[in-house]
Amino acid sequence: MTSLDAAKEIFQLTDVLAGQPMLRRALSDPSAQPERRVELASKLFASKVGAASFSSLERIVAQSWRSAEQMVQALELDGVRAALQSALADGALDRITSELHAVGEAVGSSAELTTTLRNGAYDLEARRSLVARLHGPDVHPVTSLLAARAVNGHRRSYTKTIDDYLDEAAELSDALVAKVTVARPLDQARIERLRAALAAKAGRPVSVQVSVDPEVLGGIN
Repeated sequence: MTSLDAAKEIFQLTDVLAGQPMLRRALSDPSAQPERRVELASKLFASKVGAASFSSLERIVAQSWRSAEQMVQALELDGVRAALQSALADGALDRITSELHAVGEAVGSSAELTTTLRNGAYDLEARRSLVARLHGPDVHPVTSLLAARAVNGHRRSYTKTIDDYLDEAAELSDALVAKVTVARPLDQARIERLRAALAAKAGRPVSVQVSVDPEVLGGIN
């Protein structure tokens, strides 16, 4: 099983727990011994998911949490990290961070999109389909997966959730994050030159996140 497959299974587990309040409370019950919670998780899920996915659930369930919702959020984050790890292994992490940043920028620049994606009254799959139409079919599979997962948001805005993913990606690659605002869009060659210059100055990898603001003076902030 690949890290991407594990990520998808972890997200499936997250969705099951998010949809079953009694189960997530049982698996996070502070009055129960960790071994009991792990035993319950094993009985329910060990035979239904891969070893890597269950290992993640087992580790999360064994910990103490302030609330069942916090436990679910921690499991979701494990799925995000597994997806990003698969991108790192494939040498595609820079591409994915660029694509995710572009999706986040597109949503953040539209009040209508921001409101729609945060509105739980709209069907979840319909909101995810809206995001899929926004980024198109040519993005990396990890980008498509995470862009869809960000719709869940766990009470955070879509753009903030995407920013959290980008922070995780930077930490995974041990890169600094440079948030650059420009007056006009930069082509990929200029972004790569900027990335190289910043990395040379910093002495470590740099993840460049470019935002466009026509009101910027002097080209770049």
